[in-house]
Amino acid sequence: MRVKRYVSNTLPQAMEQIKVELGEDAIILHTKKIKVGGFLGFFGKEKVEVIAAVDQKSEKSLPKNSTSSRQIENVNKIKGSQTVHSSNDSDPNQPSTQSDTIIQEVKDIKKLMVQLMMNQQSNGVDSNYSDEVKEVYQRLIKQGVEEELAGTIISEVIQNIGENYQKKHVYEVTIQKIIEKLRKNGTNKEIQSQTKLIHVVGPTGVGKTTTIAKLAAESVLKHHKKIAFITADTYRIAAVDQLRTYAEILNTPIEVVFSPQDTIKALEKLKDYDLIFMDTAGRNYHNEMYISELNHLLSTNFKSETYLVLSLTHKYEDMLSILERFKNVKIDKLLFTKFDETITYGAIVNIVSKFPYQVSYLTIGQNVPDDIEIFDEEKIAKAILGGVIGDKQ
Repeated sequence: MRVKRYVSNTLPQAMEQIKVELGEDAIILHTKKIKVGGFLGFFGKEKVEVIAAVDQKSEKSLPKNSTSSRQIENVNKIKGSQTVHSSNDSDPNQPSTQSDTIIQEVKDIKKLMVQLMMNQQSNGVDSNYSDEVKEVYQRLIKQGVEEELAGTIISEVIQNIGENYQKKHVYEVTIQKIIEKLRKNGTNKEIQSQTKLIHVVGPTGVGKTTTIAKLAAESVLKHHKKIAFITADTYRIAAVDQLRTYAEILNTPIEVVFSPQDTIKALEKLKDYDLIFMDTAGRNYHNEMYISELNHLLSTNFKSETYLVLSLTHKYEDMLSILERFKNVKIDKLLFTKFDETITYGAIVNIVSKFPYQVSYLTIGQNVPDDIEIFDEEKIAKAILGGVIGDKQ
């Protein structure tokens, strides 16, 4: 008796393969639906597992070398059907009685079942904590954390929870792991005391001008800095007028520049100020020419920091594209806007994990100067796990 396990997309597909390989006399010992792939036994693709057997004599009579049989077998292989041979196939040269065949069949099935159980355990599936881990993993994925990164976080959580699989403990350990990911690029979030010039760059519509006003107001009110504005965003009249309005409110000068030469002159004119904020145009940075222009604009002898502003309401793929384009620009820190306008925050963890930039500030509304705060990793981690905060006991 030869026993084989088949894993196929559908039962008819498995039956066809059994018919080709084992013949018409094959018998079905067991069928069930299983999940293949995924992470920790979760979220895999549903397949059909069939365990079939055939007497060796029946198997001998199969026309295995026929062209049609080989073609069908090759097609099934292309479709991705998987077969696992029992390691205890019977020797066709050994004589066997019916009782010997049954005994061997039982042994083969038992051995296969043990192997399946061992495989399941090695995948980390444990009934003591799988529900808690599964809930956290699902939340990470729902929040937009990439599968590979979510898997890494969960693996680290499992390694650290010890024997305590309670929901509250799993939640707290996951929070810490997310915080660690968010802090990997450093924690010097605020504008450094020795910095003289702040460049704010980013695509159109992310809120650069309003963000500059918030940072400037904080510098005046909280740190008592004497500040000034420069704007190179001359492509939008509204942007210049908007920043000019903020300059009037803060009683500070503003310079409008059209070229790198204008920028040099403006910086010389404003050199006695403690901190200068420079607004840049939100251009199509998929165009290499604009990146080159920006680099010329940012060139300075002043001690400067460059902040790349990204909106959390933008698609993650679009943010990745912008970050890739800005790889040739000296970016010091990231600043995320519109935290209050979205409910998914996984992109932040993804970006910090992929790129070497630390996050500085987070804007949480439209009000100037109030709706900006220093980036808080714990706040982001808890926002990501918000769906499991309710009942942590």
